[in-house]
Amino acid sequence: MTEPEVSKPFSVEPAPASRAYGRWLLLIVAAALLAGGGAWLYARVGSLFAAQEEALRRTGRDLNALEVQADRLESRQTDLAAANQRNAAEIAEFASRIDAHDQIVGQLKEQLAGGRGHFQLAAVEQLLLLANDRLQLARDVPAAIVAIDEADTRLVALKEPRLFPVRQALAQEKAALQAVPLPDYAGAALTLSSLIERAPRLPLVARVPSHFEATPEHVLLPDDARWYQRAAASIREALSGVFSVRRDAGPSPRLLDAEQEALVVQVLALKLEGARVALLRGDTTSFRDLCESAASWLDTYFQRDDPSVAAARAELERLRPLELSPPLPDISRSLSLLRAFMRPAETP
Repeated sequence: MTEPEVSKPFSVEPAPASRAYGRWLLLIVAAALLAGGGAWLYARVGSLFAAQEEALRRTGRDLNALEVQADRLESRQTDLAAANQRNAAEIAEFASRIDAHDQIVGQLKEQLAGGRGHFQLAAVEQLLLLANDRLQLARDVPAAIVAIDEADTRLVALKEPRLFPVRQALAQEKAALQAVPLPDYAGAALTLSSLIERAPRLPLVARVPSHFEATPEHVLLPDDARWYQRAAASIREALSGVFSVRRDAGPSPRLLDAEQEALVVQVLALKLEGARVALLRGDTTSFRDLCESAASWLDTYFQRDDPSVAAARAELERLRPLELSPPLPDISRSLSLLRAFMRPAETP
């Protein structure tokens, strides 16, 4: 098959005048477009410049405001720095005042503590002086021990290590006092008081009888005795009523009347009372002499074989060896050490 033929378009060719007009029209339109675009672009650029200038002005104002704020901040910082310096100076001054106050308080505490310690040491010194006085003047060993114990208790409360030598001396002195052989003064005094009370009831050796009676000797004879033996016995019995002869190995007993008996008892009581006074005074020599004298008085004027007299003499023999004044130790070393501690150190 054969393709159909396509018909070609029909073209009309413009005229030369119409072409020129079209060109001018295009040029005018292009120029108008260019003018409008330029005007619009100019206006746009102007608005952009105006906006930029406004932004620049605002930025300038903001910068000025920031500069003002910066100046204010700087001034405030300066003020704050000055205030900080003043505060630091005030704090330093306050700290120095606190330090000075602490120093003053510390000095007061030291003075107060030193005053209390000195007072306690003075009290301990008085106790040691009392112990020495009671021991040397009154020979009162128990009182001296009590004073030493109280002084040691106060030294313990001070908690001062430098006082250890004083406490050591106190311990040695207390041990020496406890080793002193103290007699039983109270028991001895009570024994002497009991002897004085019993003295009037002690039996004497002999008394003068109110009257003498002859007691005839009766001679027994056996039933187968002779007449001359009976006669001799009768004569001997008659003569024995007149006088009698006895063999005595010792001295004859002293015969005492009522007045002498009272005097003997009173002398014994005086001897015992003197022994008690010597006991209270601590006079060993007088005490022993009076006890021995009272025992000898009992042997001379009282019945030795009587149990009450024998008991009284045994009590005197038990009391006579007592040592009323035993040697006393020296307890002044602790006092010397304490005074050396209390004395301020001498500067060279």
